[in-house]
Amino acid sequence: MKDLGVGESTIGLILGSSSGLLIVASIYWGRFADRKGVHKEVVLWGTIGYFVLVFYFAYCQTVWQFFIYAIARSILMPMIAGIMPAIAVKAHGTEQQGSKFGIYRAFGSLGFILGTMILPLIFNDIALTAQVSSVFMVISLFLLRRLPKPEVLTVETVPLHIRTLNPLIKWCFFAMFFISLADPAVHGFFTAYARDLGGSTRLLGILSGSSGIIAFFFLPAMGMAIDRYRPTLILTIALFCQPVRVFLPSLIDDPNFLWIPILLHGICWGGIEVVAIVYLSRLVEEDQKASVLSYYMAVRMLGNLVGASICGYVAENFGYVMMFQVISSIALIGAFIYMWSAFFGKRE
Repeated sequence: MKDLGVGESTIGLILGSSSGLLIVASIYWGRFADRKGVHKEVVLWGTIGYFVLVFYFAYCQTVWQFFIYAIARSILMPMIAGIMPAIAVKAHGTEQQGSKFGIYRAFGSLGFILGTMILPLIFNDIALTAQVSSVFMVISLFLLRRLPKPEVLTVETVPLHIRTLNPLIKWCFFAMFFISLADPAVHGFFTAYARDLGGSTRLLGILSGSSGIIAFFFLPAMGMAIDRYRPTLILTIALFCQPVRVFLPSLIDDPNFLWIPILLHGICWGGIEVVAIVYLSRLVEEDQKASVLSYYMAVRMLGNLVGASICGYVAENFGYVMMFQVISSIALIGAFIYMWSAFFGKRE
């Protein structure tokens, strides 16, 4: 959008509107899939729609075209990202569930590396890269059709309302909101800080690629860890690593040493992406997994939305160093909240 002359304020308006809609859509699709028992169908139609949307993105030129893309993406993305984890958790069963789900997520990181690093290096054009990536989504349709359809329970489905959630889930969501406030600092603002320190485009690519590679190996490892140890213990460690990772860049003034915080990416991202999802899915019934994971996705997105505003304000008025220190302190609150609720809080 920036390359086509769209201003920063307009970009912010588009991203803000789409993020709010994504939160609502995430909750809707999760509850819809659980209520109707159509998890596989939701993912299939979401993938078809997203294939068309990515191809459409390649031809976007005006503000309104980008706005339509952002709105449609917010509706379609939860149909895939919010429901697929529930299908994967169900399909893997209870035996070695963590390690199996970790391997599943590792393939997601492999796709991330392919889409954000390898394809742009080959084609060097955003529009063409989008068109090529849409072809991979068509291929995924054939794989999705072969997935076993989740079993539909014979008893009447019990809707999962927020007010009736297990207290452990509520506290986990509350903690995750604070943790998610730091996500923009880990990704977009971290890259901006590297550029501000004089980092080259090549260095930025190496840093981004390193995150993907570390995640690829750590996601299965974190899954194996929760099969062997208590998920609450592994998740607590991961959540405390998040503020540490965010704080470390404030101590670095040479872009060539920004790889140091990325060493914690495997524990932070793996702990949150694998452990939290498996942990939450174990706290609900089989026909409520998509709902609870969609709630979780909505909480994460809300935290990202608020965190981006906080990071932007602090960075603009007080600098990146202060931003990393402030946002890491806020994330630390989330880690303490979860530790207290998991080990000392009231259980249902």
